[in-house]
Amino acid sequence: MTVSQQTVLLPDEHVAIGNCIKDCRNSLLLILRRTRVGSRIHRSAAQSIEVLDRLRTQLDCHLHMTVAAHRDPRLLLASVYSGTERLAGREYTPDDMDRDDFAAWELDG
Repeated sequence: MTVSQQTVLLPDEHVAIGNCIKDCRNSLLLILRRTRVGSRIHRSAAQSIEVLDRLRTQLDCHLHMTVAAHRDPRLLLASVYSGTERLAGREYTPDDMDRDDFAAWELDG
């Protein structure tokens, strides 16, 4: 069974998860910067980043398999799990939703 066959996440849910993963990764990087290399906490944070990055990659693949290119006219798909910018809510119309899976979102910044 592939990831897409066993995972049902909507684009909006991917955006929320992507934002949380970015926040979590930033917090783990802070722990790495503030703790002694080789300490138990430092090792745990490094391992957590590895696992989080693996999950992020799997979710990014799933998202790319489920959102058609024509449903992403503003090219936000690549920013859901990649990069450092979060996606933030924006005003949209029902017509926007008919054309754009990410109508409710824009780059925050």
